[in-house]
Amino acid sequence: MTIHPSAVSEHPEAVNTRQTDSLTSLGIQDLVESLSQWRLWSMLGWLDIRQRYRRSMLGAFWITISMAVMVVALGTLYSSLFKIDIREFIPFLASGLIIWGFLAGVIGDATGVFTSADGIIKQGGIPLSLHVMRMIWRNVIILGHNLTVIPFVYLWFGIMPTWHLVLLVPGFLLVVLNLFWLTLIIGPMCTRFRDLPQVITNMLQIFFFMSPIIYQPHLLAERYGLFLDLNPFYHMIEVIRAPLLGTAPLLENYLVLLGLLLVGGTVSWLFFRRFRSRIAYWL
Repeated sequence: MTIHPSAVSEHPEAVNTRQTDSLTSLGIQDLVESLSQWRLWSMLGWLDIRQRYRRSMLGAFWITISMAVMVVALGTLYSSLFKIDIREFIPFLASGLIIWGFLAGVIGDATGVFTSADGIIKQGGIPLSLHVMRMIWRNVIILGHNLTVIPFVYLWFGIMPTWHLVLLVPGFLLVVLNLFWLTLIIGPMCTRFRDLPQVITNMLQIFFFMSPIIYQPHLLAERYGLFLDLNPFYHMIEVIRAPLLGTAPLLENYLVLLGLLLVGGTVSWLFFRRFRSRIAYWL
């Protein structure tokens, strides 16, 4: 008796293995195609900024002006409240607010990174992770505009930049990579559950006051040092702020971000690989 091969059911483990391999290959292909199309997402990021400030005389430099006004106002007020020399506090506050603006901007935009591009996604043909890179690049441009405040702070208070500025490169790279994997989780979840953006916005407000931005870290470390160490935003801020202030970040800051990148990157990759194909149906 001859049994036709099609009549034999395939083993469930073989089916699961083949599906997993397919999801993995599609996920890798998505990331590779997004990286290869860097001209596209970089151009789209620039267009987002130009669209936001079209017909404006100063364009995106309104961001810089707003940041400068906030630094001067809050720096004058809180340096008096905390009894700190304004020459020391304003550079600290300026760098902290600029970096936090970047972090909060990326995470806030991550909640709508896919819903804001629903028309493009439904048409297909563009890898999903490209929208994540476009969004992060857009916020990097805004960060670049805000960082122009720092040279004026240096000039005003007679601060000389040091060699520690070279540490901005590894610190910034670690921050961007951590924001990338975080977006790969937040984006799909907020696409599926439309109430989550409000939750994340409220959490960002809480983390703003829990992070040493308008006050120096040692004020919190005296009684709540554990909360400071467990706050990922503190480490993200510090690896960029410390070089701007002429010091080197702590080794602890780098180790925490590397650990987050390893663990979070693995989790986000598994998450994105699993739910990538469903995002278009959730829009």
